[in-house]
Amino acid sequence: MEYQFAVDPGSGWGRVTVSGDVALPGLAALLKAVWTDPEYSRVKTALWNFLDARTTMRLDDIMQLKSWISDAKGNRGAKTIALVAADDVIFGVGRMFHAVQPEFGWKVCIFREESEAIAWLRAQETP
Repeated sequence: MEYQFAVDPGSGWGRVTVSGDVALPGLAALLKAVWTDPEYSRVKTALWNFLDARTTMRLDDIMQLKSWISDAKGNRGAKTIALVAADDVIFGVGRMFHAVQPEFGWKVCIFREESEAIAWLRAQETP
């Protein structure tokens, strides 16, 4: 799994791009990296792009990830997150994550198209 992350200077949003095979250890390493990055850890909104990614993760992996996030995230990083995934399996895993994460107090939504995700993120910023 490869990834890049940055903070867009114009919008202030975090942007994460993930490619390759997504597995639990790599995803945990990515989350740790973004949450400890001085700039990214302060963003309130983020777009996570999985358009060039694939996975074999299942519900038990998502439950382990949920538990790990509960212990590790603290108050760092985005609270409004749009996930983008065209691959059916990645999209399904994103939907499972969306279903199990409400206790964190985040807004997470998954989309097939980046333009839809951006529109949703903009709508979340409207007072």
